[in-house]
Amino acid sequence: MAEKSSLPLSVRKGEMVRGYEVRRLPLGEYLTALDALREAPAALMRACFPGEDASQVLTRLSHIGPDGLTKLLERAMAVVPGEAVRLLSLLTGVPQEALLRDPDIGLDGLAEMLEAFWRLNGLENFTKAALRAAAALKSARTGFSA
Repeated sequence: MAEKSSLPLSVRKGEMVRGYEVRRLPLGEYLTALDALREAPAALMRACFPGEDASQVLTRLSHIGPDGLTKLLERAMAVVPGEAVRLLSLLTGVPQEALLRDPDIGLDGLAEMLEAFWRLNGLENFTKAALRAAAALKSARTGFSA
């Protein structure tokens, strides 16, 4: 492995929030979180429409009435929080059980954890760089003549 410069070594690796360490993620863990996010709609569909495929779900949704909508929302509310906690645990490194059960975390603590995650992982810098790259690609693409 190549020797690391002092700059990366000075990057903060974690921050304590409400008694839990929110940490900087290696790229592989981002990819795991993206996979979880990609799988979330299918998990939601399976929970809300057990045993049905996508075309059956679309047919049911196109004919849904007030009672069906109420049942659908009840099923979704039973699944969405668990999926959100699973993803938040992957992103922050805080165990799912702690997110669900520790009264010291709560909604405000969760917001603090997400802010720490944002800071530690340089998401603002990443977003700005991605926007610059997208603008450069768009400029290069529109600069070519047909």
